[in-house]
Amino acid sequence: METASVNITFLGGLGDVGRNCTCVEADGKLLLIDFGVMFPDATMPGVDVILPDTRWLTERAADIVGLLVTHGHEDHVGGVVHLLREFQVPLYGSALTMGLARHKVTEARLEDRTSFQILNDGERLNIGPFDVEVLPITHSIPQSLCVVLHTDQGVMVHTGDFKLDSSPIDGRITNLERLKELHEGPGVRVLMADSTNADKPGWSASESTVGETFERRFPEWGGGRVIVSCFASHLHRVQQICDAAIREGRTIFPLGRSMVNNVRIAQELGVLDLPHRCVDSIERLDMYEPGSICVICTGSQGEPNAALSLLAKSDHSDLSLGPGDIVMLSSHPIPGNEIAVFRVIDQLTRLGCEVVHDGHEHVHTSGHAQRDELRQLYDILLPEWYVPIEGEYRMLQRNADVAVEAGHAPDRSLVVLDGTQLTLDESGLRVTGEVPAPYRFVDGLLDDLGPEVLNARRKLSEGGFVHVTVIVSKKTGLLGHPEISTQGWIDTDKSVAVLAELEVEVARAVQKSIGEGTGPADLERVVRRITGRFVGNRTRRRPPILASVITVD
Repeated sequence: METASVNITFLGGLGDVGRNCTCVEADGKLLLIDFGVMFPDATMPGVDVILPDTRWLTERAADIVGLLVTHGHEDHVGGVVHLLREFQVPLYGSALTMGLARHKVTEARLEDRTSFQILNDGERLNIGPFDVEVLPITHSIPQSLCVVLHTDQGVMVHTGDFKLDSSPIDGRITNLERLKELHEGPGVRVLMADSTNADKPGWSASESTVGETFERRFPEWGGGRVIVSCFASHLHRVQQICDAAIREGRTIFPLGRSMVNNVRIAQELGVLDLPHRCVDSIERLDMYEPGSICVICTGSQGEPNAALSLLAKSDHSDLSLGPGDIVMLSSHPIPGNEIAVFRVIDQLTRLGCEVVHDGHEHVHTSGHAQRDELRQLYDILLPEWYVPIEGEYRMLQRNADVAVEAGHAPDRSLVVLDGTQLTLDESGLRVTGEVPAPYRFVDGLLDDLGPEVLNARRKLSEGGFVHVTVIVSKKTGLLGHPEISTQGWIDTDKSVAVLAELEVEVARAVQKSIGEGTGPADLERVVRRITGRFVGNRTRRRPPILASVITVD
């Protein structure tokens, strides 16, 4: 009797860094692993976040049995509220991950559309027809999980984001022994492994090594206020900052909405060992001497509205920086953020702050496995099939190369992109289909943005726009002067003559067209054509041209 196949559909995370979402199908049911966001780049004006596309899921809504979140980073859990607006789905994850998810869901008032199932390290449970085992795996956020699926087609392993840190600050190490047992016992048919650092040789430095920098530098700053910026979800980093600061007699002041929330949640869950007496509100900062202050804030990537950017622009309501303040960026710029990060550093330096960053101190280490770590994981599991996940295409390919260098058959490493559907059966793993997986843009409360709208926004951002309104009478022709309104095309105060010339050109063309019997709809085209030609010839600029023709009796 033939055993039922297992299908894998990638809705996000393959080809880009972010919006991670993998869907596994067995016995007609669907299990989602992660539902994250991706953050926009400069070519996406006005976009807040980018989500996995859910059109294919909509057709299978009744078949979804759960969302298992591997860890609490936004690119894995950040889309949960958007998912719950469309589907009623139970959530599964570690205590910290569920705590972070619960905060998002409660804020959105969607608690009635889900439940929060906390998974412990090593736990094995059934989610619908799925036999799921979760193992501890190290990353840059506590309580990250490696997902093991025991299926009719054998064992499948999904690493989530990971590194192999042998000395994590919480002592919770990757369960390599259990992974060895999987290889030695049933064997692993499919390994889906994080590709983010597959380009980098060697081994990622332990998170604990960053703490050594804090321990060395904090005593040097005895009399000044210390402000440290890092990701709010990087609670291992936050723990080490707090430890070094408290040891020097400093009180911790979380700053930035996500930092305040995450510190509170982590304290409540016991993930962050931070006595309440050592923490105070930023509003009470003025009650403390400079040498007893340590502010931990968001904004290490130069995000425009994050706390550090506001501080650099002297635009924060609760704190102003200046000479004597020490600012540390405990991060490395994400590719694409370099300009924004160094702009913040420059602004802080202009204020007179001493700025410490990873250009001259070891203040950050990656949470993702580099090539030697990927090789070790591969050697432990020796999977039948290898599928790189979570990364840009070059990263996926480099990850596949790691397996091939270890002796894996090249045709058993599948480098695929978002939308790809794989089928695992007795004959092996193969590509069997494709579903829509475009970017789903969210702006405010709506996710109705498409390529056309974004292209229009880009054109407006590059050249502004020109809008010409003319009023015509059916009896007497053009009434008054054409009205020209513009934003971002020219300085209307300095270019009055240019506007006057355009008025004359439009008026002449409209009068001529009316005399030739041109109707209102065709008049709009005439106005756009004449305006566009004038703007191009006179200014060598190409803003969008809008035209309105108002007809009166």
